[in-house]
Amino acid sequence: MSNFTRIAAVCAVAAFAAPSSSSAQVAWDGPMLMAPGAPAGWGFHLVDPHPGDGLGGLVTWRADPAPVGLGFRAGIFEGNRDDLGIVGGVDLSGTLHRGTDDAPFDVIWFAGAGVGIDDDLLASFPLGLAAGWSFTGPNVAFRPYVAPRMVLDAFFGDEADDLDLGAAVEVGLDLAFSPTFAIRTAASVGDREAVSIGLAVPGRR
Repeated sequence: MSNFTRIAAVCAVAAFAAPSSSSAQVAWDGPMLMAPGAPAGWGFHLVDPHPGDGLGGLVTWRADPAPVGLGFRAGIFEGNRDDLGIVGGVDLSGTLHRGTDDAPFDVIWFAGAGVGIDDDLLASFPLGLAAGWSFTGPNVAFRPYVAPRMVLDAFFGDEADDLDLGAAVEVGLDLAFSPTFAIRTAASVGDREAVSIGLAVPGRR
């Protein structure tokens, strides 16, 4: 069993077993959208951070495809009491494995830092791995990925402050029509329940 498989299994078990500590507070990294080769440019995403509780909008920016450089994001969501919650964060990543004939998938590590502001302030620091595959058709490339991660959450509220360690597993699919234009979907479970769909479009360089 590879190291990636072991880590992914641990994160998956933790994601399903751990209670969702951040369920009442908007988080910047739900979903994370960190896939090997995540396209450069702008991303515009419709997000349901807790299915059935309300929608939000998320805008992302990358100067280069992941795992090169930094990624940035900002979003507005329906808050805990039907008000507005805002999020913002930055991610970085690096290559662990490039696809070969024997192992035709890419693996990257990723980390990030950001905040969600609603009734309280939630600062979150994810750290995880993402494995992605690419299947090329006549006019489109199918790029599924899976991304387990651990998340350190720091809550700052009126009543009490708290520090929690959680876990999540995200699965996604990019339908790439060019290196910089794609339809992106993602869903995650665990401490970051979320579903999203969006567009990645080129940005001026």
